[in-house]
Amino acid sequence: MKKIYWRPSKVPRVALLVSAILAIAALSSVELIKVKRKQPYFEEKFQASLTMKKGMEAIKAYRTKHFGPIDKAADPTHSGMIGLPQSLITSVFGHLPAKHNTINPNWAAVMVEMLKKADLKEGDVVAAGFSGSFPALNLATLAAAEVLKLKVVAITSVAASTWGANIPEFTWLDMERLLQKEGVISHRSVGASYGGKEDMALGRSKKGRELLRAAMERNGLSPLDFETTKENIDERLAIYQKFAGERQIAAYVNVGGGTVSVGTVLGKRLFKPGLNLKLPPGLANVDGVIIRFAREGVPVIHMVYIDKLVEKYGLTPTPLVMPSIGEGQIYRRVEYNLYLAAVNLVILLLVLYAFLKLDIGYRIFGSSRTTQPPKHPEPMV
Repeated sequence: MKKIYWRPSKVPRVALLVSAILAIAALSSVELIKVKRKQPYFEEKFQASLTMKKGMEAIKAYRTKHFGPIDKAADPTHSGMIGLPQSLITSVFGHLPAKHNTINPNWAAVMVEMLKKADLKEGDVVAAGFSGSFPALNLATLAAAEVLKLKVVAITSVAASTWGANIPEFTWLDMERLLQKEGVISHRSVGASYGGKEDMALGRSKKGRELLRAAMERNGLSPLDFETTKENIDERLAIYQKFAGERQIAAYVNVGGGTVSVGTVLGKRLFKPGLNLKLPPGLANVDGVIIRFAREGVPVIHMVYIDKLVEKYGLTPTPLVMPSIGEGQIYRRVEYNLYLAAVNLVILLLVLYAFLKLDIGYRIFGSSRTTQPPKHPEPMV
């Protein structure tokens, strides 16, 4: 004979309150008890940052020896990679805090992450457009390439904005030569241009242009030969392909906001800072090296708006002391504890099932009714 028993039609409010308290406690524990999780390619990132630090130390030592003491007011980390407020090879005004943001060896780790996300593998070719304005980011690119065993084909715009590599006798090309001599890097720029306005240092003095040309010549290079922006872009792409040989170019790295590379202010703005895997809309009538690569489906890394990248990767903004290797979310990211979240979810489901389906809530809290009893007898189940 089937048993007949009485079952209440409502769950006591105390049981609902207990369920709500448990849910809030579970949510709070997940929010408060987070974990620091090691990010992918940790070892490669660490080694790249060590390489960048070694390069920065070599540059600092050379600059101190040959050009005197470093101005700590302009260069608080005493890196030697912050240039002069003005010189004969200075192109445009540069924002000093933006330069400070680049003085961090962990930028090499950021570059490793972006290159790996672009699916680059050992032996791949990376084309790069370097700028004298951000020597530390140039070094970060080369340091990452060393660790990942990539071939870098770089073209440098030699003139630099204020606080960049604008010491006439110690341009980025000179830094590259020093770094190769010290065994820090394997690759140096294979092409160079004057940089500055129209990439031809327009508006610079005759002496300034002579100093830029001298920097190229003592590093075994001649300035790119072009008359128009299109010819400049064509020449750069031809150089990249020549030195890539039969291999496809797997990625393009743009450092700074040079017009030839980004294709006017519009191109600089529409490409997001960091890795871009496709061409942004709105650039159909704009030409530039980065745009041509993106149109061919080549991943491009756009190193501009540095403050946004600092925030994204958890680097130290405008550091006053040299950051330690291993700092930032690029190495370890604070994330939710998925195991704790799963355990809390299971507990909540069991409690709700017990209260709603097994009537345990009524048996425990049944005497604490807060609702009026029904006017008609409750059904028998």
